[in-house]
Amino acid sequence: MSARPGLSRNPEQKGINTWNESRLHEALKERWRGEGGETEVALEGVVCDVVRADGTVVEIQTRGLGRLKTKLSRLLETRPVRLVFPVARSKMLETRTRSGRLKSRRRSPKHDTVYAVFAELTGLWPLLGHPGLTIEVVHADVLETRVADGTGSWRRKGVRIADRDLVDVHGTEAFCGLAAWARLVPAALSEAFTVKELAAAGAGSHAGKMAWTLRHAGILELCGKRGNALVYRRVG
Repeated sequence: MSARPGLSRNPEQKGINTWNESRLHEALKERWRGEGGETEVALEGVVCDVVRADGTVVEIQTRGLGRLKTKLSRLLETRPVRLVFPVARSKMLETRTRSGRLKSRRRSPKHDTVYAVFAELTGLWPLLGHPGLTIEVVHADVLETRVADGTGSWRRKGVRIADRDLVDVHGTEAFCGLAAWARLVPAALSEAFTVKELAAAGAGSHAGKMAWTLRHAGILELCGKRGNALVYRRVG
């Protein structure tokens, strides 16, 4: 397939962008490519995961969203961008030996919600209000393959994460503009609230980074303290 005007496809650039991608990343990229879309396209001096038939750029990122700030800023000067971020609604963990033999298989007790995205937004908050940027949170079932070969972190006793696979998608939530992000602040909260109250209302362990991100984005503001706890309220 030939590239559209203004786009280029360079095998060397493609290699730079894909050598360390997980199967989860690859599966999402194919899913969001759509009919007539292209993958690994050089555009505006960067390599994009997907350029859809309508010209929309789709970036798939499974972690470290803040690292994309410069790339996204450049792309948003000329076209809309959709940033796709998966959260694991459920995760199956498979541990294998160095030779590949299955050692154990269990379901992780952790179930991520949409609020998990805030763990990744502290470096991206200046772009949350950009009208051309849509961040799409994908609620997925994920298979995580681990290898017990002694090269992993000490927290996992030397077991390393080898890959992640997409098992199923249970829906998505798209956010474009500050008003969309503001709707994630639980309506049940009182006018003024603490991070602890935000956590109890649904944000869980991500409440601290959520409050920080939304305050810097101008959605929340500080309005005092209760003891040692900062108190927030919605802007406007």
